[in-house]
Amino acid sequence: MNPSAITRILTGCSWRAQRHLLRFAWNGHRTVRAFERRMKEGKPFFPAFLMLSITNQCNLKCRGCWVSQTTPARQLTPEQMQGIIDTAAKYESRFFGILGGEPLFHPDLLTLFRNNPKAYFQLYTNGTMFDAKLAGELAKLGNVTPLISIEGLETESRRRRGRDDVFARSLAGLDAAVKAGLFTGVTASINMKNFDELVSRDYLDFLVEKGVHYIWYFIYRPCGPDPDCANALDRAHVLELRRFLVEQRRTAKILILDAYWDADGRAQCPGAMGLSHHIAPNGAVEFCPIMQAAGGFLDETASNLEAIFQRETVLANLRKFSTSQGRDCMVIHSPHELLDTLKSNGAQDSSGRDGFFRELAERTPMCCHDIPGGEIPEQSAAYRFGKRNYFFGFGAYG
Repeated sequence: MNPSAITRILTGCSWRAQRHLLRFAWNGHRTVRAFERRMKEGKPFFPAFLMLSITNQCNLKCRGCWVSQTTPARQLTPEQMQGIIDTAAKYESRFFGILGGEPLFHPDLLTLFRNNPKAYFQLYTNGTMFDAKLAGELAKLGNVTPLISIEGLETESRRRRGRDDVFARSLAGLDAAVKAGLFTGVTASINMKNFDELVSRDYLDFLVEKGVHYIWYFIYRPCGPDPDCANALDRAHVLELRRFLVEQRRTAKILILDAYWDADGRAQCPGAMGLSHHIAPNGAVEFCPIMQAAGGFLDETASNLEAIFQRETVLANLRKFSTSQGRDCMVIHSPHELLDTLKSNGAQDSSGRDGFFRELAERTPMCCHDIPGGEIPEQSAAYRFGKRNYFFGFGAYG
């Protein structure tokens, strides 16, 4: 890891943001240790981290998105969100990914952040609604890191997002976050059309110039009613992406994260490991955001969350199935076997469009991140240490 990446956090983030980031790092370590003890001792299951899609409302309709928008929008209630956080605290879990739709549409989002100063939130947003006022509010709190999605430069952003102004508005949101002193990240879902422009040192240097502190690379996973499967990466590009991440982590002046490989380059999935699961806007407790099938739904205050995790068999059997598949993405790599597993366990379609099972049946298996024989170990000693001894993938979902 380039020491400049750490220096830029120390010089670019406010003292409040740094304080909460350090607290998150310490709490994250404790969270994973507690999770490992529960698993080793056979105690009741509860994931280390939770991803919450708090609304299905969005101002974009991106190709390959799994979220089905409705009128009125489906969203987690304040009581459900607080119930989730209170329950997670019992298991020393204090990190939450906040997704949508576009989560900034949720009217109680800031209240959630204010009411939980000991929790740490990673806010996934397309950035088009992220302005100086919001950035200032988050800077006062310090317990939120915005992760702004940039799915390509001007042309690809227009194609993927379906609007002409998204790239410029996302950059404006990024500027607002950086100027407010927030620990600011950028994410991208890498596909065939944005590969050359985003998997490049020039793009990393561009983000450094913009003041970004970390970038999170995802592999494009075509989902939903408009999956755009032809845009998915092939084996050669997955290997090239992995090689790029490993090499650039040593020299780039920005933290580079992923959620797919361990220190030795073997495929991993936080869902398969039980580290992280997902809760949808309709209260469905799911394996991960793109796995839109559930065996349980939250009640009005999420008081049944523990029972869902500890008594319901769908998630447990999906973890076993994913491990048997090499911890690759089941939706992409093994859709038909996954469908059989879901049906045999009585899972319910939780997509909100009654289309997830049909989409699995119609899907052709594709390459994802498990490349047997193509493992590329981490070259950075810092990243190797973090993935082996701290916690895998910075709490990412797989």
